[in-house]
Amino acid sequence: MRLRALPFLTTTQHKGGVSDDSNINEHSIRGSQFEGEDDNNTAVHNFELGFFALPGDLQVQIIASLDIPDILSLRTTSREWHNLISVNERPIARAFLEQDAIPQFATSLYSLPPPTEINLHYICSLRHRLLVSASLSAMMAEWITKDMFLRKTEAQWLKFLPEQARLRNRLVPLLFTAFHFFEILRNLCMEQTLERGQTLPLKGRMLQAIESKIMNTYNDETLLEVHQIFPLLISFLCSKLRPPSYLSRLERSLLGYHMVAPPDHVIAAILCVGGLREVTKFSKVQGYERRRTAVDIWYNSISSQPIKEYPRQEITDSKCNTNLGTNYGSSQSTKSERVYSKKLKSNQSLLNNASLAAGPPMAFLPLECMPRLLQGLPVLQQIWVSTAESLLLERGVVERKGDIKKNAQVLRSLVDGSVTNADIRFWGDSADDVLQEK
Repeated sequence: MRLRALPFLTTTQHKGGVSDDSNINEHSIRGSQFEGEDDNNTAVHNFELGFFALPGDLQVQIIASLDIPDILSLRTTSREWHNLISVNERPIARAFLEQDAIPQFATSLYSLPPPTEINLHYICSLRHRLLVSASLSAMMAEWITKDMFLRKTEAQWLKFLPEQARLRNRLVPLLFTAFHFFEILRNLCMEQTLERGQTLPLKGRMLQAIESKIMNTYNDETLLEVHQIFPLLISFLCSKLRPPSYLSRLERSLLGYHMVAPPDHVIAAILCVGGLREVTKFSKVQGYERRRTAVDIWYNSISSQPIKEYPRQEITDSKCNTNLGTNYGSSQSTKSERVYSKKLKSNQSLLNNASLAAGPPMAFLPLECMPRLLQGLPVLQQIWVSTAESLLLERGVVERKGDIKKNAQVLRSLVDGSVTNADIRFWGDSADDVLQEK
């Protein structure tokens, strides 16, 4: 386990024990609270004096032993901590990777930079993608266990837990690859719509050329395995965005399911614009009506009715090397926007050129780009499937389409207890340990 917190604070106790006087006034209670706060502040101050007096190499090793969220929180503690981490960002990142190795399937898609160029943004971006993939794989594993393997009672569920764990762990690298696909697809769609002025839907040879450019970065085995679970991903998303199909219209009305499934172009926008990040966020919303409302709010915010609370900020797309705009909300400045702008200006000197200012993967895009981007999105039924099948046949991975596994065969292989070549390829020497996790 990684060290999750620095021992800043210690609880203070009264040396005199518990007083027998029950008529303690409010002033004495407040005084004791202030004394406790002063003691804590003194402890923090003394710790900082001792820590900043340590050699720089030792400071780097201690900070690198923390988890990423703790390092990011430490940056916001004070100006001194922010400057310390910003100045030593690359040594901290290198020391962090020496202690925590990145899975092979992650570095195969997002190659490690040279040692002198590794920074916290690279580590945080990989961690974000891995967390999204792990969270989505857990939800898909539960959905598959309940709806496909029909394990609905508590006894059946508990008996199936080892298979569900293997299913969840094997889905992680495949969904991570799908995250990569939609991330690069959005960048290329932006380039197509903004630089070349294309506003027609991507289809046919144009879509196949873009998707082939991405899929050529995957080896034969990875392309085949992701292609075989891709229908499961689409089915999972569609099942979350439609009311239970086994209910009649009257039953749905009585149960409060008044909203119908969104059209295909909305689902295509979720995948191509929001990526698996938005798929995970929507899937976590409890209740069908609330989930559908969240989808409508998100789609309206990127199409015709932007949410006013979004602050203004600049976003630069590294793939297109163009400024994608500055407006994230309405032109009228609200109170929250003014407060945000004031804080942003006061923190500009702290941000400097820190790598973390680039933002997370699949971040929000500026609204002025959205109309043309939405018009240029491919049709849902044409995303991935036809291009992947053509490449698999062209490379000779399969002789005919019938050799590609169907859902039932895929699910049986995902819950199988033996370690396969794919497990070793994705997880390396830790494949056996990963598959034994519950």
